[in-house]
Amino acid sequence: MLKKINRLSARNDFLVVKEKGKLYYSPLFSWLVWRPENYHGQQFGVVVSKKISKKAVERNKIRRILMEIIRKRLKSFPSGIKLVILVRGVILRKHYEEIEKEVSKLLSQW
Repeated sequence: MLKKINRLSARNDFLVVKEKGKLYYSPLFSWLVWRPENYHGQQFGVVVSKKISKKAVERNKIRRILMEIIRKRLKSFPSGIKLVILVRGVILRKHYEEIEKEVSKLLSQW
């Protein structure tokens, strides 16, 4: 599990990243990245809407998978960012390895 200091939790934090962040696209998800001034930490959040799945079990599974991938690759992300991942419905049919490959592909473009 990702450490608490590395997680976005407040609704206001998500809204600020949505308002001020830059949007990147992928077939499985989109992500918003915001680099606030004088901020040296890293914070991440995952949004899985009910449109993706009505079952909380499936939404939480996707959230846990993405947070675990981020935790493993935490050093690869630059410092001073707040990042929100917006999941798309296609991700339900993908395995862990495919999701991890997509995250690494986006990291290489960044």
